[in-house]
Amino acid sequence: MTSWMHGSFPGHEVNIVFSRGLSPDALTTGLRELRREPLAHGEANGWAWAVHDMLNDEIEDYDGVDYRQVCPQGTELVVFVTEPCSAKAHGPDFDYYRDGRLVLGFSFEDIGQRVGENPDHLSAELLAAGLIGPGAYCEAADTDDGHDCFDHHYDDEDRLVRAIADAFGLPSPPLAREVVRERGAPIAPGTFVTYAKGLDLPTLTTVLAEAGYPARTRGESAGWSWATHDAADLPGRGTAVADLARDITGFRYEERFGGPGRVETVFLATTPACECPHGQNYMVPHCPDHPFQFLHCRGGFERSYFNVGRRRESRRSGDLLLRELLDAGIVGRHTPAYDADPGFNADGAVTMRIVMDRFGLPAPS
Repeated sequence: MTSWMHGSFPGHEVNIVFSRGLSPDALTTGLRELRREPLAHGEANGWAWAVHDMLNDEIEDYDGVDYRQVCPQGTELVVFVTEPCSAKAHGPDFDYYRDGRLVLGFSFEDIGQRVGENPDHLSAELLAAGLIGPGAYCEAADTDDGHDCFDHHYDDEDRLVRAIADAFGLPSPPLAREVVRERGAPIAPGTFVTYAKGLDLPTLTTVLAEAGYPARTRGESAGWSWATHDAADLPGRGTAVADLARDITGFRYEERFGGPGRVETVFLATTPACECPHGQNYMVPHCPDHPFQFLHCRGGFERSYFNVGRRRESRRSGDLLLRELLDAGIVGRHTPAYDADPGFNADGAVTMRIVMDRFGLPAPS
């Protein structure tokens, strides 16, 4: 059930909307009028459902959606905001509307603080599931010094989603992402790849060429333009290529690209992680030959960056991918894949696939 909540649409922070009383066409039309284009939709068990991006970056609409406008008289609406603030790894939000009014709303992080016209609308179900009331308190937190309640965080979240789904008879839309398994590296070794969203391919390759980095291969897919470079052709300039991927999202290029905040980039490097003293601390610039293996940039700044494989992901800046890394057992206290096989993810291929799935990046040719 928690596959609804996390990673169901790589590269997107989504809201999931269930409607009883509207057809799928009426629901999707209503969402478009609210400037939210559905990514998927369907109908089952008497409910229409749709998935859409939480925000609309293209028109800089970062406000919450007023779902009352798609909940006319005689209609019910159940809404999951799956990642209200993924950068800080906040839990999902839940809202239930009826006849255009909010009946019940709460954050998964604090079920005790419920709001709406009837905050007790689901209290019987939540109490029976041990999610509120005396049974919700974790006694082990007081009696076991080694206990960490985060160890059962996802189990608790799954029970909450199930309790809500059962109470409303919600269908299970086909949203679950493919489980990441250890396979071959998705990008050839010794490669730099610059992905750009908000730039067409000719513009991206022109900017790279002007800086002295003509693309080896290039392409455009899934809303991303991309260009590759062979690291062997750019000795001592790997970090400079990564810096350019950052800079084209910032003020130096904003006039050329039509305004600020229009460009987002992801830089990936399959060159070895830097082993020099600088490379052991993510806040210290790396040597010119070894750029960070992953960078995500917007507004002229690196929003997140780290190296991959052999647990290097724990020495990172930014927690944008924290949930995915925890789910895959790559970071955190519980890393069963590493326990079973010390060589797990040695080349960082699992992490690279997580990154590519998270942003919806096409595989370069």
